[in-house]
Parts: sequence; C-alpha cells; structure tokens
Amino acid sequence: MIQIENLYKTFQHENTSTTVLNNINLHIQQGECIILKGVSGSGKTTLLSMMAGLDKPSSGKILIEGEPISKLPDLFASQLRAKKIGMIFQHFNLFDHLSVRENVMIPLIPSGLNINEINQKVTQSLNLANISHKKEALASHLSGGEKQRTAIARALVANPNIILCDEPTANLDRTNSLLFIEILKELHNLGKTIVVATHDPLFDNVSFSNTIIPMQEGTIVEGTVVNE
Repeated sequence: MIQIENLYKTFQHENTSTTVLNNINLHIQQGECIILKGVSGSGKTTLLSMMAGLDKPSSGKILIEGEPISKLPDLFASQLRAKKIGMIFQHFNLFDHLSVRENVMIPLIPSGLNINEINQKVTQSLNLANISHKKEALASHLSGGEKQRTAIARALVANPNIILCDEPTANLDRTNSLLFIEILKELHNLGKTIVVATHDPLFDNVSFSNTIIPMQEGTIVEGTVVNE
C-alpha cells in the first residue's frame, strides 16, 4: 500500500544543511494501522507530508499503491491524493465561514460528480464521523471535538483507502481524544490503511494498532518497533 525506500529530506538555509529524515525504509500493508511516535522535531510530521505528496524528498522514493508519488508534479500528486488519501490535520484546517456540510463537500468539487452524488457522499461521511447533527452549523461555531469530527468527515468523503493523521488529538481534551480513537477503530474495521503521527500516550496501547514505530532525530529507532 505504502512503500518508502531510502528516503532522505534535507533543508538548506544559507550555508547550513539540516537533515530531517535520514534513510527511512518502511513498508505499510493494506489495512494496517501504523503509529509514528516521537517528540516534536523527530521527523514524523515531515514523513507524513512525504507520504501525502505535500513535500518532496531530497532523495529516495515513496510509492502509493505502486505509484511513485514523490516524483509526480504537484498537479498530479494532488489528483492522486484526492483519490487515494484522506488527511486529518492537527489544526483541523476548516473554513470558518462555511458550514460543516460545505467544508466536507470541498474535496468533491473537482470530481465531476453531480450534486445528488455529492450530497449522498457527504451524508454518508457525516454519518460515519458522527457529525451529521451539526451539518448546517458554521465551522466557527463548533467545539474542538466537533471540528475534528468535521475534519474526519472531510477526509472520508472521497472514500480513500489511506487515512493520514498528523497529531490529531493535540488540540482535543481526553474525552474527545478517546472518541477520535474510537472512530479510527471503526475506520480500521472498514479496511482503511491508517498512519498516525503523534506523541500522545493515548495511542500507546490502542487495540487495533498493528505497529508502533518510534522516531528520533529523523530516523526510525532500530530494534524498538512494537507489534501489537
């Protein structure tokens, strides 16, 4: 499903070079749930961005269902991401002036679907994320947990096979964090491939995680991969 080989990412600033990902090799199978664990600066968010095609590696390659996303021009990477990858961000990335329903609809606008098909997909996604009761509320009027569920619905609306989550509970209290984990469990049961970048200890013992992968200073910590 996701194949990463010899991945490096280096940032240049004036005469200084900083390596943030150092020779990452990782194969993620269809239906797996992978937790990337590490403190801020460990490289996990950068790695997630590479998987989504939001950033390009300095060297190495990333294949998504056999397609080399790391080499694609931005337009084609965006098209592949729209079809195959749902993103859930730490800060939700919602449009405050739009309703929940309108925010969830956005990924489908370039799809060519008619309005009835779009509405059907939006309704299904809202129901799956348990946020349909707020569909006409403005995003600016939502609680943190409601914003996160809206972000989940938006990530699911195109029915992607892969769900990538970047620090998804960082702005949630414990109750809403546990609710989010339960929704992830439901998605895992549906066969979705899930990758979560987090430092939240609530993810240390989730029952549906296949593997916890510790990261430190841009590398995967050898010998400490935990199989659940």
